[in-house]
Amino acid sequence: MLTSDEIQISENPNIRLKKATLDDLDFINELSYNEMNPIVSRAWRGKFRWESWFKDIKEALTLESHIILLIQVKRENIGCLWMNTETNSLWITSIVLKREWQRRKIGSQIMAHLINECKQDGIKTIELGVQQNNEAAMRFYTEIGFRKFDQIRSAGTDLLQLKLKDHRDLSYL
Repeated sequence: MLTSDEIQISENPNIRLKKATLDDLDFINELSYNEMNPIVSRAWRGKFRWESWFKDIKEALTLESHIILLIQVKRENIGCLWMNTETNSLWITSIVLKREWQRRKIGSQIMAHLINECKQDGIKTIELGVQQNNEAAMRFYTEIGFRKFDQIRSAGTDLLQLKLKDHRDLSYL
């Protein structure tokens, strides 16, 4: 799954995913904090431990079981996608875009690409967590076909799952 260092997304030649390295750690940490902090701070009531998140990202960049990709438009870093595969499942830890790049169909194009890749690789489900107070993300994922299957109450997080055999065509996105 997504084994090359650079991946072109859909028909848009300007959007691509590029494998992140430890050299990208500062960008990923800054992006994560700037874009996610307003949401996770409310959900975690100010108790989210960013130093632990930053440590986890650094470690994930060195593990083969994790895939961290930069999201680029015209070779400019505008976001990050962190995921890992388990038996028959893809877990998305985070997908983050700079605020000025949100709501431009980039996330939709990336998700359509991931779904197609997963289906080709025999993956049955895609799973992720969404902060319950992140209404825009919740709406985005449910429109694609994700459904709640569990929650983490202490983190204010709903766990969502997309069963690939049930998903509909995303070409309209």
